[in-house]
Amino acid sequence: MKKKKAALQEAVFCLEEMEKERILSLHQKEDLLLRLASQSDPGWIQMILMRDLGVVPEGYLKVYFK
Repeated sequence: MKKKKAALQEAVFCLEEMEKERILSLHQKEDLLLRLASQSDPGWIQMILMRDLGVVPEGYLKVYFK
């Protein structure tokens, strides 16, 4: 009986871990889908260019910090 209880506890633990992984994967999938959808948005593209590459549109003042 003890072996059955131990096996059941182990199975429940594995199930809980798999459920956590599934939820994490779903959140990651949603995030990736949102990123893909936003790649065609001009505002998103401009923000990424400014944030990651330091590109500044004409008429903007670029400030450097030491």
